[in-house]
Amino acid sequence: MVDQLYWKPMLRTRNKLGDSVMAPLLVLVFILFYALSTPSNYSETGFLFFYPLYTDYTIQCFYTTGTWIWLMAVTWLMQAFANKQFNATAYKLLSGSSLFAYLSHYFFIILVAVFIIRPYKITFIPALLITLLLVNAVILATYWILNFLWELAFPPKKKEASADSDDVEQMGLLKNQEITVEAKAK
Repeated sequence: MVDQLYWKPMLRTRNKLGDSVMAPLLVLVFILFYALSTPSNYSETGFLFFYPLYTDYTIQCFYTTGTWIWLMAVTWLMQAFANKQFNATAYKLLSGSSLFAYLSHYFFIILVAVFIIRPYKITFIPALLITLLLVNAVILATYWILNFLWELAFPPKKKEASADSDDVEQMGLLKNQEITVEAKAK
């Protein structure tokens, strides 16, 4: 219920901002804030398991702000362009595993680095490719196993088919309401 209360106003505001003259300016402001919040120094860095990898408080604040700006942009872009169900199984696996990947990727990077990259003294480009492919494969496999066990213990409830068609219909009505309100305002 809370999701429905938030979703429609959020989409309305996002569409209104995207269709306004302010959209290009907002993109430039976003890029400026992101550039300011991307630390590029090599001093006062922490150690391997220190988040956010910097000891200076100001740099920590910039780094964390930049991370949240990047996450917000990726979330908006993915919702706008990639949030379509192309294959039910793949969609469930990829969209469901994204939070798990965000929370667990660093652990798997460390495992690959300690047990594969460093002992065999692999150079940068091959190490990058090995780490990228292996970490993503392990994340997906681990999520698939954990999700399988979870669904064995707690089977998912069946959804009604009419709920999805109601959402699509409401989205069309929402767009029509916006057009009507804008026409009345003129």
